[in-house]
Amino acid sequence: MATNTGTYDIASLLSFRQETAATFGLDTIAEVLAADLAAWNQTVTEMVSEMAEVTTDRQRVYGTSHAGEMQEVDEYGKASTQKAEVGDTVGFPLRLMQYNLGWTAKYLQVATPADLAAQQIAAQDAHWRRIQKEIKRAIYGASNYTFRDHLIDNVELNIKRFLNADGAGVPNGPNGEVFDPDTHTHYDAVNGVTANALTAAINDVIEHGHGGAVKVGINKADESAVRALSGFVAYPDPRLVYRASDTPGQTLDISRLDNRAIGIFGGAEIWVKSWVLDNYYFIWDSMDTNKPLAFRQRTQETLQGLRLAASNIDYPLYVDFMEAEFGLGVWTRTNGLVLYVGGSSYTSPTIA
Repeated sequence: MATNTGTYDIASLLSFRQETAATFGLDTIAEVLAADLAAWNQTVTEMVSEMAEVTTDRQRVYGTSHAGEMQEVDEYGKASTQKAEVGDTVGFPLRLMQYNLGWTAKYLQVATPADLAAQQIAAQDAHWRRIQKEIKRAIYGASNYTFRDHLIDNVELNIKRFLNADGAGVPNGPNGEVFDPDTHTHYDAVNGVTANALTAAINDVIEHGHGGAVKVGINKADESAVRALSGFVAYPDPRLVYRASDTPGQTLDISRLDNRAIGIFGGAEIWVKSWVLDNYYFIWDSMDTNKPLAFRQRTQETLQGLRLAASNIDYPLYVDFMEAEFGLGVWTRTNGLVLYVGGSSYTSPTIA
C-alpha cells in the first residue's frame, strides 16, 4: 500500500478542521508555523527592498559635499583655506507592534490546526498593512522630529525627512550643482497636475544623480489625470491585437489595477500603487543602491521579523501575541520627492 510522503505546510494545517491542535500535535504545528513565518519574513524583506534598505543601524551620517572652488594663483601664491562640511546625522525609529492571539493552554485544547493557521495568516496580513502604513508616514511627513529610542536605551534620534529646507547640508549634484540647504525642498505643491509640474518634479530627483530607474508612484484615483498629460506614453493593452508594423514593447499589466506600470512620462515609469495617497505623487529611483528609506530591525536575528512572542520557549504556542519590531525613516534625502497636486502649499497628510 502506497504511503504519502512530504511535509506539512500552512495549507495543510488549514485543511485540518475537525481534530484539535492538541490531538494533531503541538510540536508539529509549531514547526509548520515557524517555517511559514520564516518564509513570510523573507518575502517581506523582498517586498520592502524596492523602497528601503533593511538594516540594524539606528542612525547614520548622511554625507554632504562642499561647494569649494579651485583658485588661480601665481607661482608664489597660496589659495585660501576652504573648509569641507561633514554630513548630518539621520536616525531611524524602532517601534514594537503586536497582534493579539490569546493562544492559552485552554484554547489549544479546543482549537483546530486550521484555527491556528488562519490566525497566523491574519497576523501576517496585519503585519504587511502596518509596514505600508509606516512607509507612508515616513514618506509623506515633511517635518523632522525627535524619536526617543525607548526599546533600547532612550537615546534621542533625529529623524529627518526628504530634503525640506532645514538647513542641513545637501550633497552637490553629479555635475557640480550646488543646492541651497535653506530653500531646497523635495515637498512640492501645485494646484492640479500639469506636464510642466511633473517634469520639474522628476528633474528635481534626477539632478541629484538619481537616474537609473526613476518611478512615479500615483494613486488609482490620479491615473486618468496622468494619462491625459501631454507627453505621457501609455503601455499598450495586451488584450488588443496590433498591426504587424507596430513595435513590440512592454504591455500593460492587467492583473492588478492598483499595482502596475501604466506608461512612461519624461523618461520615468508611471506606476499605480495601492499605498500611494490620492493627490500625493511620489518620485524615486528604484534601482539606486542608496534607497529612499531605511527599514530598521533589531540587531539580534531572533528578534527580527514577525514572530510568536512566547513567554516559555518550551511551549512556543502558548502565546498572547505575535510581535514585530521595526521602523522606517528616510535615509537618502535626495532620492525621493513628493508632489502634492491638491493645493499651492504642501500639507502633510494625516495617516491614521
